[in-house]
Amino acid sequence: MTDVGKPERTTQDRVIALFRDELGYRYLGDWSDRDGNSNVSAL
Repeated sequence: MTDVGKPERTTQDRVIALFRDELGYRYLGDWSDRDGNSNVSAL
């Protein structure tokens, strides 16, 4: 990861922690390398 991406990843980790720990959502993991990855997914 480049230095440019590090602040973005830190922010994403904080948002994930908020949703997981404070709001009770289940974290499904990092899907950035998943086949068929898109912004919206119909599970």
